[in-house]
Amino acid sequence: MAYVPKFRHLIKLVFGMRDPAAAEGLFLEGSIEFESGELETARTMFLYGTRLDPNLAGNFYNLAVATERLGRPRDEVVGRWEAYLEAADRDPRQSQE
Repeated sequence: MAYVPKFRHLIKLVFGMRDPAAAEGLFLEGSIEFESGELETARTMFLYGTRLDPNLAGNFYNLAVATERLGRPRDEVVGRWEAYLEAADRDPRQSQE
């Protein structure tokens, strides 16, 4: 089933507002969908999560993996991996070794 964002998330997405807590929730929900084989639904959740918190690298990583597993065009997959690397540099939760 296709994911439809909650109204409060949709408003924030439309107006470009950040919501790190909602992004983390989408990360968790998307991970569950991903594990159950609902890759397109998971991919959509991760995509919205990247927009709600552009510093949460986990959503970018999972978006790249889901995009790749869905067999999307190579340039889209490469773009998702590049976005993940950029997010990982911004994410304070990522170890800087």
